[in-house]
Amino acid sequence: MSYFNYYPASRMFHGSRMSVMGTRLDVLLMGERPEQLQKIWSEIENEVLELDKLLSRFDPKSEVFRINRYASSYPVDVSGQLWEILADCRYYYELTDGYFDVTLHNFDLISFSESSNSLFFNSGDLRLDFGGYAKGYALNRIKEILDIYSVNSALINFGNSSVYAHGSHPYGSHWEIGIENPYGNEPVGSVRLCSSSLSVSGNIPGHFRHIKNPHTGRYEESRKMVSVVARDPLIAEILSTTLMIADEKEAGNIISKLDINEKHIYTL
Repeated sequence: MSYFNYYPASRMFHGSRMSVMGTRLDVLLMGERPEQLQKIWSEIENEVLELDKLLSRFDPKSEVFRINRYASSYPVDVSGQLWEILADCRYYYELTDGYFDVTLHNFDLISFSESSNSLFFNSGDLRLDFGGYAKGYALNRIKEILDIYSVNSALINFGNSSVYAHGSHPYGSHWEIGIENPYGNEPVGSVRLCSSSLSVSGNIPGHFRHIKNPHTGRYEESRKMVSVVARDPLIAEILSTTLMIADEKEAGNIISKLDINEKHIYTL
């Protein structure tokens, strides 16, 4: 379900998609031309829907679903966009010492054929899961759309867990984003965003088995959350999940290689 409206008094356009990439998408665009803002919203919505179709491991029509189903039996052709995404994932896999791993098992068990743009899983246990990558990638694609239309002020929010502020708040120097506590009513904190992105990872009541340590094969089930603010939405997305499972020494080593503004770890 999709919704949009323009509010002339505040010169704000609000577009909302109730279910995409496993969460809700809200887009706030500031400006005085509602027709153009609606066009921008339409392009953003279409971009995110296409990425969801590409990267979903649950949609039988998606490329990732097809790869997961057949790549352990024979080499599977990969589209140009997904090939670039996988190359990006391999880069961050190596940069994070294997803690960021879209296979949740061992990225090194994927054989890539450069000559045919195909891949093969050298283990029947391998599956691609872009849950800790897709929203950060989508935010960067949305940023490109905002830049094309010279938007000065916007806020893109994937369910409060992946948020990108394009420029500053129209009536201030930043956008202030509260970080919700899934175990209580009071927020655990807040961050100020200006041309930067927030990513939050953590466990919520009744949903403890979704962040897996690829080195141990065990899920991180502790009651904690991690928030990361960075200029690059993808770096924020990757690090928030990585810091949920890496110990303090390993986390420090990984952070030293990446450009972030701030990080916080909350014990709940």
